[in-house]
Amino acid sequence: MKKILLFVLTSFLMACSNDEDNFVMPVNNSFKVTFNEGYDFAAAANVAITLVNNDDGKTYTLTTDANGMADIEVVPGKYNVNASLVFTAEEYSAYWGQEVSDPVSFNASLSGVTINQESTGLVEMVLVSGKIGSLLIKQVYFSGSDVKLGASFRDLFFEVYNNSNEAVYLDGLCFAQVYGTSSVSSTLQSYHLANGQYDWSQSYNQTDVEYANTNYVYADEVLRFPGTGEEHVLEPRKSVIVAATAINHKSPLTVLDSDGETKVYEVPEPDRTIDLSNALFEAYYRDYQESIGSSYLDSDIDNPNAANMEIVFKTYGGKDLILDPFGRDAFVLFKENDDAINSWGRVPLPSIAGEDYTEDTKVYLQIPSAVIIDGVETQRNDPSKAKPKRLTDDIDAGEISTILGHYSSESVIRKSKEVNGITVYQDTNNSSNDFMVLSHPEVIIE
Repeated sequence: MKKILLFVLTSFLMACSNDEDNFVMPVNNSFKVTFNEGYDFAAAANVAITLVNNDDGKTYTLTTDANGMADIEVVPGKYNVNASLVFTAEEYSAYWGQEVSDPVSFNASLSGVTINQESTGLVEMVLVSGKIGSLLIKQVYFSGSDVKLGASFRDLFFEVYNNSNEAVYLDGLCFAQVYGTSSVSSTLQSYHLANGQYDWSQSYNQTDVEYANTNYVYADEVLRFPGTGEEHVLEPRKSVIVAATAINHKSPLTVLDSDGETKVYEVPEPDRTIDLSNALFEAYYRDYQESIGSSYLDSDIDNPNAANMEIVFKTYGGKDLILDPFGRDAFVLFKENDDAINSWGRVPLPSIAGEDYTEDTKVYLQIPSAVIIDGVETQRNDPSKAKPKRLTDDIDAGEISTILGHYSSESVIRKSKEVNGITVYQDTNNSSNDFMVLSHPEVIIE
């Protein structure tokens, strides 16, 4: 009996010892949030702060006090931090003494913030205000459906919404995929920023070194709505879908391959995918691919009832509208004429030395942030594999990811509310707050 009791006591003590070994002592950390220099760096009260642990994805929330301060106790680790504050027009006018007609949003974000016993214990964040426009990226379906049971990446789309009370012409509106590194290198190189993203100021032929990383985004593909100016109208509170391929993806797809042989893409479980046959616009790449002497996808079918988007700029090697199913992407809308676009810089990756630059080196279109109407940044669903941000806080201070990840049939869509019987989609320039995840894309053709 004594031996049994001794064994039980020993096991208990060992278990306690192991628990102590595995226990991680939380640390205190403070946040100080201010408005930017345009507001004299005034303390920002009632700012919502969200911390996401990069290792386990655990989320913490806190709110700043009247002095712009907030304290929290968390386990040591690396965190992505997001701060957000929205004034109604009335609140802004009362607070700042300046009349405005629309809500004003303020945001700030930091990636990979180290919080531990050795860190300073204070994280300072400066809020910037963002533009809120009439045209929004309402929904992005980038995850795709099951590779074997659904339509893989063939059924991808994005949706643009007119969030205003006036009709808007889509002619000339551009949708750009913003390029950047898709992961944080274990060893940062000289051409990386502190957060692991590319330092575009070091790119060969860069003409605005001082503001290269703050006043521009860099695109590897730009699509444009066709039209001469007043051909494609988008009525107030209406949206339009741009499909990768405007067909019913629920049905098997029969095509001729490059050898003239019949090929069938089966869809064993149609409910995993969607019907885009009535989409008004599609991204048809075959003509473009042939014009540059490159191969095309036999699954890229031209629907004569859908207007083809124009390919304005393309460095990305995808042969259709390919949105990264893992979420390592960012998108912006802008509207400029050919003369302006042709005047913008085209720079290689900052890892390319001048002596290695040739006419065949890939370059990326340098889009001024000042022309951007809206932006959305997506992210991987695994926080431990998060990519560094590509968009600055004034464009999009947050990120949105799907829940189940790639080929899950999930889409991301803006949150909405009813105001006097009218549906209004949320736009605070912070996708972490503005978007939610749908288990299946919402396809409404109006």
